[in-house]
Amino acid sequence: MAMTSVDDRTKLTLRNQVELLCFRVIPSGTRFSINVFKVRETVKYKTLTDLPETNEAICGLLTLRKEIIPIVDLKRWLYAGSALRARIDEEANKIDPMDTQIIVCEFDNVTIGLWVYRADYIMRKNWEDIKVPVSNEFGAKTNNYTKNDSGDIVYIVDVEGMLSELFPMIAVKNRDETESLQQMNLRKDVNVLIAEDSKSALKGLTNVLDKYQVTYISFENGRKLLNYIAEVGVEHTALIITDLEMPEASGFTVIKELKNNPRTAKIPIVVNTSMTAESNVELAKNLNAQGFIGKTNPKEVSRYLQMYLGK
Repeated sequence: MAMTSVDDRTKLTLRNQVELLCFRVIPSGTRFSINVFKVRETVKYKTLTDLPETNEAICGLLTLRKEIIPIVDLKRWLYAGSALRARIDEEANKIDPMDTQIIVCEFDNVTIGLWVYRADYIMRKNWEDIKVPVSNEFGAKTNNYTKNDSGDIVYIVDVEGMLSELFPMIAVKNRDETESLQQMNLRKDVNVLIAEDSKSALKGLTNVLDKYQVTYISFENGRKLLNYIAEVGVEHTALIITDLEMPEASGFTVIKELKNNPRTAKIPIVVNTSMTAESNVELAKNLNAQGFIGKTNPKEVSRYLQMYLGK
């Protein structure tokens, strides 16, 4: 399945659009998706090397061109604890694994494979069409949803949350790094505004801010942050930290609108995202963002706090 070129995807972000790779975990039923920016390639299923004593959703290791990649059985993770789990397993057992696929993803400087039934198509959407569900059967495992051309709901998988849950050593590493950060003397008369739709990513970020007793206000998407600034202003705002992929208004839109507005152009903006590909870093810089952080880097968060809130 051909992916959009970097240049084309860059143009999409500037138009507040996103491309989603849509897939199924069993032949019938719910459709899920992931941002194409996080997808490296889709390959046919191959026999995996066992990985004992791990979460049942981690089904083994794939060797791909001499690279060893952990593979997540996405249906097991999505339906863990669900009343539908037995039916999902029954249908999955009828499928020849060799007729299935693995979506190889790169995000947050980690490579991981998602074992699914079939990657079906790439769907282009405006971020305004990406919605936050009030509730759904998958809980926090899918943080947003949209609809395809047939009107069917397509859930967007929270892969950052999945990474945090299934690979707890990453969370432990981040916690230890946060605890080991040196104390700093930061301004207390200003605040930080945050746009982030992933609860796990927001938690990692606010753990650092809480350590330094920094005042912050968080928003679940870029549009809500922009609306707040339009209503309240930025008189006491020393720094804005934004994710890139969010419903209603992406981080690229946040940067573009604020930097094009004379009232807000001088407020420093730092991108905090798992989409760590070089093309995203360059685009954020070209839009005049002041910094770029991978989502599991407390030291970098601390460095930017010192830079913009230090006394």
